Amino acid sequence: MAWQALGSAATLAAALWVSWRLGLAAQGEFGLAKSWFDAGAVIASLGLPQGLLHLQYRLNVPTAALWPVVRRMVLVLALVGGLAAALAWQLGHPLAAAVLASLPLAGGHLMARSLLLAQGVVAYGVVTALPALLVLGGVLALGLAGLAQGFAPLLLLASALAGGASLALAAQRRRGDAAAAWPRAPLWRTSAQSGLQAALSGLLGAALLSVVAASATGGQAVGAASLGLHVYQLFAVAAGYLAPLLFDHLARQGRPSLALMPVPRALRWAAAGAGLLSVVALLLAATGVASAWLLPLGLMLPAGLAAVVARAFATVLQARGDYAELSGQALGRLLLAPGAAWLALPHLPAASAVALALLLTEAATAWRAAHCAR
Repeated sequence: MAWQALGSAATLAAALWVSWRLGLAAQGEFGLAKSWFDAGAVIASLGLPQGLLHLQYRLNVPTAALWPVVRRMVLVLALVGGLAAALAWQLGHPLAAAVLASLPLAGGHLMARSLLLAQGVVAYGVVTALPALLVLGGVLALGLAGLAQGFAPLLLLASALAGGASLALAAQRRRGDAAAAWPRAPLWRTSAQSGLQAALSGLLGAALLSVVAASATGGQAVGAASLGLHVYQLFAVAAGYLAPLLFDHLARQGRPSLALMPVPRALRWAAAGAGLLSVVALLLAATGVASAWLLPLGLMLPAGLAAVVARAFATVLQARGDYAELSGQALGRLLLAPGAAWLALPHLPAASAVALALLLTEAATAWRAAHCAR
């Protein structure tokens, strides 16, 4: 948990450093590039990280027997990603080329994490935090040098180093009988559903920032929207920490439900504090207090709370095995949020438009998930 929290802190610190040292326009370029690198890694992994966990924890398949799957997948991604990156470079799309070139080791990193989790949570936490720590070190160097560019090569290098290190560690720590027989169907069945949901969710941030970039609001607007997304992502990170514990509790019930799940007191106080802060920010914004961050903050905090509620009910559906509904909700979020942001941009600043879009989207998702869970 400490290592994962360190990685989250490094991600936020990198964004704040770029904004402070190089300006909002540079933060816009950095945030947009990083969102596509993150989305590319999730899509390239094809849901295999979740499938590998299913085989290890539910079917007791040894990690040594699963290592060849990861190795072959990395080789396939290297071939496909390399050819696609070369084509994108020839067509004059350097960011797309860098993202495509990162796919083999970025996707391999996510798959290697799944193998390492069964070998020890500390190793898993270290490799989870490693990409963010490498990116933070890189942007610190760029900021000190005064270079407001070169983010795509930096992110490519960080992906390569983190992916290489995690794959090497997973290869070293694999355990069990490498020749053990295991069923292929559960791997691809589990991976297909979880991969679709992860890809749709991973594309959300990239799609929102791309909508802002495509509008006539300028590079600084992308930077402001990117910083606003970090407030929302803090809630997403918290939900990600809680989801495995909640799933473990729910999966042991005959009919998974949140009715018997006690809500930790710290979580209740945190939600109450975030809600109060949101009300204060909205009231100050309504009275005309001169701060560009009051309105987006007041909208993003309840959006984050709604996201946590939605994830809690989604975990109920996951424990019940209702993967089709979860995929539908993920697709709905990907369509609704960028569309709402596009409609709001002519009337609101970029950060506020994105915050409003996320609030509407997460509120609708929470309602739908709660309705299905009941």
